[in-house]
Amino acid sequence: MERKLIEVVERLLKSDKRCRTDTKWLTYRTMRFYTKIFIPFQDFLKMPSFESVARCKRDLMNKEGKFNDEFIPEEGVTFQKPVENK
Repeated sequence: MERKLIEVVERLLKSDKRCRTDTKWLTYRTMRFYTKIFIPFQDFLKMPSFESVARCKRDLMNKEGKFNDEFIPEEGVTFQKPVENK
């Protein structure tokens, strides 16, 4: 049975004090729950956060208008080009 993310995070917060004080550790432990891919934590610390990657994508597509011709929205997602104020 696949657990919902909130259940996994809650379990980790309850069982691992470091998860409550270190968001990167919580993210690492959460990813370890969902996958068997092992990345040493020291290497994981060098990785950008998932939020940063998503933010960069939004900035490039929304603010800079790049890659919009290739953008295929996921089901239920809408996309509008930014309207420039003149």
